[in-house]
Amino acid sequence: MTPPFRTLTTGLALLAALAIAPRAVAATQEEPPAETEELKRLEAWPEVDDDAVSFEIERLRKARTPEMGEQATAALIEIGAGAAPKLLAKFGREKDEDATERMLEILDTVTGAPHTRLLAEFFGDKQLRTRTWCLQRVAQFPDDGVKTAAEAAFTAADKRKRGRDEEEVWAAAVCAASSGSLIGFDVITADSKTNWKDHGEITHVALTALRGPEATKRVAPLLEGDRKQKVAGLRLLAACGDKETATPLVRPILDTTDNSLLVGAINALRGIVDGDPPLGKLPTFEAIERAKKWKSRL
Repeated sequence: MTPPFRTLTTGLALLAALAIAPRAVAATQEEPPAETEELKRLEAWPEVDDDAVSFEIERLRKARTPEMGEQATAALIEIGAGAAPKLLAKFGREKDEDATERMLEILDTVTGAPHTRLLAEFFGDKQLRTRTWCLQRVAQFPDDGVKTAAEAAFTAADKRKRGRDEEEVWAAAVCAASSGSLIGFDVITADSKTNWKDHGEITHVALTALRGPEATKRVAPLLEGDRKQKVAGLRLLAACGDKETATPLVRPILDTTDNSLLVGAINALRGIVDGDPPLGKLPTFEAIERAKKWKSRL
């Protein structure tokens, strides 16, 4: 699949992105559960043996054989999240393709919802690759505690005159959305029309934090546009549509003969009414039957 970081300019960065995409999407195939008392957002990285982390990172970076790289990767994964700060310090500047890919594998494995506020400390990192990865990673685990940092990251990325990177802007927009901010909503709306294949799963998860009438109001104009805009609007409403105000917008589309729009409407209602994740492609006959059931419910 096309990597989310397609706009990074160097060949190495692009190759690094190839490693990010499959794991980022895999991490979002199921929506994270709503934050509960059981989910603790950490304020400090777990303590680890710094010398051991440094040793394994250097072993990973200078591995002369695939086996050495695999051993170092396994060792760092075993060490856990406490290895992340040192990995991130090297990640953005790493030039070796294999080492970069292994770093991504480790970071995607050891970080998750508990680490969102710690990863937010890297939103202003000097390295584009590091900033972008941290933003899209945090976006996968909605947390209102990163709102200030995410909004600042979006403002900086959006206004950057030199070295502006559209992938970073998108990552900052969805990260802000996942924190409950609408600051980058226009960017997400525009991106949803062209990049859903690459960005859709992360975008969906992030936008669940914005479900409500204001987000619905912002998406509504898309449903008055052409087919491409309508499909994008339905995808967004599946994540952020408000039951009271979005349902009447989607209900008429259940009468369409366009299968893509029909599936989009079904998925939108699944999210809006029941809070269920979207389905994949549906055969026309199945979509028609599901639409009939929805019409009888509404």
